[in-house]
Amino acid sequence: MLNQGKLVTRVLIGTVLGTVGIVMSRTPVRAGFVDFNPTGVASSPSITIGSFDIAPGNALAENAVPPTGGKTFQLDFQASVAGFNNTITAVGSFTESVQFLSDDRTMAIFAPAPVQASNSFFELYYNPAVITDKNLTGIGFNQGTLILSATPAATPGSIGLFSLSPGQTGPPFPAFDQFGPTDHYLSITSVSGSGSALISANVTFLNPDFFLTPISQLTFNSSLVTPFKQVSPSAMFTNQAGGGPPNVKANPGLINGLTGPDFQFQADADVSFTPLVIPEPASIILAGLGFASIVCIHAWKKK
Repeated sequence: MLNQGKLVTRVLIGTVLGTVGIVMSRTPVRAGFVDFNPTGVASSPSITIGSFDIAPGNALAENAVPPTGGKTFQLDFQASVAGFNNTITAVGSFTESVQFLSDDRTMAIFAPAPVQASNSFFELYYNPAVITDKNLTGIGFNQGTLILSATPAATPGSIGLFSLSPGQTGPPFPAFDQFGPTDHYLSITSVSGSGSALISANVTFLNPDFFLTPISQLTFNSSLVTPFKQVSPSAMFTNQAGGGPPNVKANPGLINGLTGPDFQFQADADVSFTPLVIPEPASIILAGLGFASIVCIHAWKKK
């Protein structure tokens, strides 16, 4: 009789937990719409957004030249978020590793490293005191009020690639800085090429004055191109969280992408958000009933 009781208990517990699991997993984890207050002031109207369209900015692959299979590097990023008069900025640093390198070294595939460096991060800031020329100097992307922080994650599907344009393994090379009337890097040229980076991150902090919808994850998706034509190359980058001053001086060498040690890209990104999944009332009730049943079974066995 005792063995029968144990069997019934195991069957009922498995059934209850299995049913709860089915109900709780009905809502898939996916990007969605969130309510956002652009100023963080309660009197300002909020808007519903599906993603942040980030203006052209900068990315720097630290010590990535020359590339080799399995090589690990930090990919730093900084830019302003479009549509908010440059009051919202994005800054981050991701640990990447080279997954594949073509024999002629004209194409590389990279992905977030399984173990991220301690200084890997992604942050969003609000700063109504707009800083001019921050793209060129690299100063001002992590100033103001922190509104979001996240930790990069090596999730399935996160991938990056970059390939050189035909004929870019030797001279002549185009000018590195082709944005605006002034070339701020007269002595530097660059290889031509294009690519992209897709990175996921887990949200660790959210300012409720700005994000009215709880968020669990975000997806960072950026193009990577050289040379620069829509924005100035940044002189400095920040590869640590917390709002400290830029601590990395970009060093692409005399030929960006070839002499190194750094490889600097014009980056044009967007960021989508995954709202935090809150169990439906029915799921909570079902879970409660399930555990109540387990307690009753346990009490019945003692009789």
